[in-house]
Amino acid sequence: MPVSRVIFPFTNAKIGGSHVSSFTLGETLQRDHGVEVVVAAPAGTLICDVARERGFTVWPLAEKPAFRHGVMTEARLLPGRLRLLAGQPAGTLVHNNDLSALQSWGPAARMRGLPVVYHNRAFNRTVPPNLAIMGLAHRIICISQAVERRLPGWLARRSSLVDNPFELRNGQDVTALRDAFAKDYPVAAGEGPLIGFVGNFAHRKRPRYFLEMGKAVLERRPDATFVVFGREVDETQEALERHAAALGIARHVVFAGFRMPVEDNIAMLDMLAITAIEEPLGRTPLEALMLGVPYVATDDAGLGETGRRFGGGLLVPRDADPVRFAEAVLQGLRDYDPARLSQAGQYARETLSGRRHTERVMAIYEELTAKT
Repeated sequence: MPVSRVIFPFTNAKIGGSHVSSFTLGETLQRDHGVEVVVAAPAGTLICDVARERGFTVWPLAEKPAFRHGVMTEARLLPGRLRLLAGQPAGTLVHNNDLSALQSWGPAARMRGLPVVYHNRAFNRTVPPNLAIMGLAHRIICISQAVERRLPGWLARRSSLVDNPFELRNGQDVTALRDAFAKDYPVAAGEGPLIGFVGNFAHRKRPRYFLEMGKAVLERRPDATFVVFGREVDETQEALERHAAALGIARHVVFAGFRMPVEDNIAMLDMLAITAIEEPLGRTPLEALMLGVPYVATDDAGLGETGRRFGGGLLVPRDADPVRFAEAVLQGLRDYDPARLSQAGQYARETLSGRRHTERVMAIYEELTAKT
């Protein structure tokens, strides 16, 4: 049975890596395969706005955004989900891009006899409630070996390893980007290197470690400037600003907040320092590669897997202290080789193209619709 419609449900409001990847898939589905893409999300959210910009059908939901609904809320929402999924055309699938969406939409899709896909982009705890939710999916797509290895055997048998798609705009005028940034943040106007942190302020992203690493870099490169792009999660910006002040590096640090497009933030950097741990994949090293920006990342989970597979950056052991990470950053600045980085970036672009990703996902869709 041909695939006619794919529904991407979301329960939250903010745009993250899973939304970027799923929307890249959606654009290619519509453009190259004639599949209608429907995005269901709480009304008035950025998700709905971006989905409309991409040309998707949008179902604005009369519900509050939530990271994860409670049992009573799910029971209240279920009838509405069932109404929305009633009478879907043949060849419709429900593709869930996080565990919250699967929990909320998986039961209704199952009741309506629709194939359910779960795109596993996270290290979900293997506790019974989570395993029961993942069990709602007919097929699981894992974004890395690190993610797939954490599935129990009975779920791993439903799993396929599919690379995330990356479709980045390139050819940025780096000089213009830096000049515009320096107008807002004059400290970034110096001749020294711009070293960036791109990510939310979650503990596992280690923004404090980044600042401590910055202090060590400044001992050797006092002309360096550190740019922090991100938004508050576990840490507040005020707390991080106080930490930078306590380290004595505040005048070298710019807190630029959450800015889009992300590729412009990365493109203007001289070095991307990815201090995170426990990353299922990590988009940022691949984005840096494709934009020709050197990076240093923690050799852990998906970051280590990406670094060894595609090259183009340096990896630092997970247990390394900030001084050791700083040494790698300084080495990366010294050894920057544009030709080698360009070659690695081109390989990543070809391997992780939206077209290749969509072809592999379509094969999974077609297998499921043939059985329905």
